[in-house]
Amino acid sequence: MTNTEIFMLFRNLTIFLATIMLVKYFTFLTLAAYFPYRVERRELKILKRELKQTGKITDYRPKVSVIVPAWNEEVGTVKTMRSVLANDYPLFEVIVVNDGSTDLTEQIVNAFIDEYKQKQTRSKKSGPYHPVRQFYLQHGGKGKALNSGIKKARGEIILTIDADSVLAPNAITNLVRHFRDEHISAVVGQVRVGNTNGRIIGRMQQLEYLFGFYFKRAHCVMGAEYIYGGACAAFRKKATFDYFGHFDELNKTEDIEMSMRTKFHGLKSFYAEDVLCYTEGASTYLGLINQRLRWKKGRFDTFITYRRMFFSWEKRHNKPLSWFILPYSMFSEIQLLLEPIGATLLITYSLISGEFVSLALSMLFVGISYVIVATFNSSMTWKERLGLIALWPVTWPLFYLLVWIEFNALVRSLQMVLRGDTLEWQQWQREGVSDS
Repeated sequence: MTNTEIFMLFRNLTIFLATIMLVKYFTFLTLAAYFPYRVERRELKILKRELKQTGKITDYRPKVSVIVPAWNEEVGTVKTMRSVLANDYPLFEVIVVNDGSTDLTEQIVNAFIDEYKQKQTRSKKSGPYHPVRQFYLQHGGKGKALNSGIKKARGEIILTIDADSVLAPNAITNLVRHFRDEHISAVVGQVRVGNTNGRIIGRMQQLEYLFGFYFKRAHCVMGAEYIYGGACAAFRKKATFDYFGHFDELNKTEDIEMSMRTKFHGLKSFYAEDVLCYTEGASTYLGLINQRLRWKKGRFDTFITYRRMFFSWEKRHNKPLSWFILPYSMFSEIQLLLEPIGATLLITYSLISGEFVSLALSMLFVGISYVIVATFNSSMTWKERLGLIALWPVTWPLFYLLVWIEFNALVRSLQMVLRGDTLEWQQWQREGVSDS
């Protein structure tokens, strides 16, 4: 086989793999547009059922326990607690679990709690009082910290939020509304990156999160949402932790493992686009690579643990998840291994031959995706929608930069799987989520 034939083989293989992925994204974009109707129909169904059973619409107000695991989070923890306490829901508590921090996290949190109690005592117009407690543990990892908080929680619904994140003022109220459906066991909120600071790495993560969570709409329509990120995820305590146990303390991506465990047991989950949470993205490329390494390694470990779910005929397993989403997830990793080579060959071919149709079609599809997300994402303002579309001509190359970062993480995670290596709770230099 000549060099030209090898080159054309890789080019055609790249186009074939890209076409398969385009089918996936086109399917997701189409289903995602149906999401608002799915939400509205579900809520009407719940209200009609309640009217039929009781003759009235009851005031559903379960107690919510907000658990904030923290390890050396002196920069952002207070801002996280303030955002939670600023919520308009009347019945919740806040539990900060300090996982052996060696910085000033414990002192800062205690000072804030004292200040909050004094303010509530002095002012009669400060609103309802929400208990805030901090517990200190010997460092044992995020899973252990979460489990400690769950055991001390008094709420019916458990909301976990990272100590570098900020909740929107109506997040808990909107969250509870989704749990009104007694069949829902877990709800994942919409997470956005809140520390771009005008930098390329921040903007790249912001766009990635925006598109990634928009695709969760499609997962939800299929009843197959299976990743509840630790930044903003909620669980019905009786249906989950009291049913099959707490977070896996040996798994460093305990949120991914818990997500798959709920689907393995046939429990229903929901994506709540109106539950907004802003989180701190990695501020350096090394931090971003290490973050993605942890995610990749955690997903591989979890998929191995729950491999029975792939192409499963078990009645309790969601068929779109078992036969479409999970296989496509693994196929995406195979494609990622070949994508740097394929993309390089495709660009080289375009430069040599002067045929830029493939690149143009790629740019066009990304541009269409920008327009669709901006048009149908109900949580965005019109200013944000127009701003997103205006960003397309200058930001679409960032997705190719992200591909190289994901490729690096994938190769390293595969090496770790083969060696049997493990990861520790990740930490990077904190800057905090911006107030804007």
